[in-house]
Parts: sequence; structure tokens; C-alpha cells
Amino acid sequence: MSGPLLVNYTNSTKDTNGANISTLEFIFICFPEVHTWDISGLLLFFLLVALMSNMTIFAVIVIEPRLHHPMYYFLAMLSVTDICLSMVATPKILVMLWTDSATVTASACFTQMFFSIMWSASESSILLIMAYDRYVAICNPFHYSSIITKQFMAKACVFILVRNTAVALPMPLLAVNLDYCSNREIHHCYCENMSVEKLACNDNTSSSIYGLVIFILVGGSDVLLIIISYFIILRTVVVARSFTAASKAFRTCGSHFIVMSMFYITIATTIVSNRAVKEIPRPVHVVLSLLHHLLPPALNPVVYGVLTKEIRHAIHRFIRTIKIQP
Repeated sequence: MSGPLLVNYTNSTKDTNGANISTLEFIFICFPEVHTWDISGLLLFFLLVALMSNMTIFAVIVIEPRLHHPMYYFLAMLSVTDICLSMVATPKILVMLWTDSATVTASACFTQMFFSIMWSASESSILLIMAYDRYVAICNPFHYSSIITKQFMAKACVFILVRNTAVALPMPLLAVNLDYCSNREIHHCYCENMSVEKLACNDNTSSSIYGLVIFILVGGSDVLLIIISYFIILRTVVVARSFTAASKAFRTCGSHFIVMSMFYITIATTIVSNRAVKEIPRPVHVVLSLLHHLLPPALNPVVYGVLTKEIRHAIHRFIRTIKIQP
């Protein structure tokens, strides 16, 4: 099965200058140039790896009493966020590739847009909180238990929920208020906001500016604060001139640094390629965006499982306790 994924869409109650949201449907033009079974097999592989590995990390942290500490609770939060991020669009894409059912209602599209932005922003927030946790553990270890408390974790959860809901909600609301022309073909595999807003007949400048400002303010501020925390950690280790301190810093920060780099590089590459590098072929934009939804969720637990000794040992103990009944 190959070729463009095209399905007729319903007529709107408005003319071609606009569309009624209640009857509006979009059509995904996903990978018309590529054999869809090849793409779907790769997406399914990454999705299964993301789901299985993150569920394993979450289960191990919940079951293993030795991991009942804030550092691992934040990692469990990251695993849940990764599961949600990988499930926002990929199952729908797989169904679309397997069945040629390429239409999506406007309400479903804008809902998908909201959760895609919200879970991405939530992952950024969790990475920021994890960086602060590592900063306190290395630079202020004697006060760690009095700073990273249950109350702090509860406030962190509220911060993640409130901030990222407030950040994500305006985007679909702005998209709802746009008028959509007779061409409703989204040249993407899911309702990515920049691809949807290009279909509007009227001016979409406010939506475009909002998306860019949010990326700079939210993502940029998170990255800046993470870099500052790592700079302070590095300075503390250098001043201490201790191999033990350096080894501890590497163990506690190495995995987090790799995970953070993968997440921000994929999302920054997606946004820059969409807005600034117009000569890049359309399939490249699509692949980069899909990688943001699947690559970090699939690799994050692998990185933590390999580089974090406590997680690695807990997984080994967890596997040994599994008994296969006849």
C-alpha cells in the first residue's frame, strides 16, 4: 500500500472563504512518496519501545522501596509524560497508515494540538525541576532533605499542570477562531499547529507569533535555567577538586544531560526547520516532528537504565522476581 492518503471531506455550511468548525474536517497528507508499511513499522517499533521501557521504569520505581526518593519520583513523572507524549499522535497515525482513513474532525484536531503542546511543555518543566534537584543534591547536600520535601514535590506537580495548561490552551483557541478555506489538506501526519494554521484564509499572524513567543519564553527560560544549574554544579566540582565529587556529579547529571539534549535538540530542529529553512523537503519536516514525539520517549528510559546504577540494579532485581507459571 502506497500513495497519498486522501479521503473526501464533508462540505462546510460556509462558502470557500471560511468553514464552520462544527462540520469541518481536515485531511492528512502524510507520506505520499513513501511506502506506508515501511513507515508504520518504524513508528510502531518506536512506540512499543517507548511504552514498554517507560512502563518498566515507572513500575520499578513504584515497586522498589530503595527508589522511593525524590530523584526517582521525578523520573517516574518523566516516564508518565513520555508515555502520554508518545500516545498523543502515533496511534492515530498508525491507524491512518493502515486503513487510509486520513480525515480528522476539527474538534479532535484541536484537542490533539493542545495535548501535543501541553505534554511537550510538561516534559520541559520536569527536566527543569530535575536539574534543580541535581543542583541541590550536589551543591547543597546537607540541606537536600529540607529543600526537596514532599511539599516541594506537590508544588512542582501543581506548577507543571497549571503552567503548561495555561501555555498550551491558547494555541487551539486561536486556531478555532481562524477561517479555513476549501483546501483543508494538512501536509503532516498529525495536527501540528504550524501546519494547521497555514490552511487559514484570514491572517494567522497572532497564532504564529504566539507559538514562537511561547517556545522562546518557556523553552528558552527552561534551557537557560538548566544551563545555569549545570554551570554552578561544574564550578562546585572544580572548586572541590575531588574525584569522588566529580564521579558523583557525572553519575547524577550525565543521564539527565543526555535526555535534556535529545529533547531540546529534536524540538528546536522541528521548529527551526518549519519556520526558517523553507527549502527543506516537506517529508523532512514531518519526520523531524514525529521524532520529537517518539525518539526522546523511547530513548529516555534506556539512557537512565544504562547510566543510573540504582535503576539498573532495580531492573535486574525486578526481572529476577518475575516467575513464569506453567
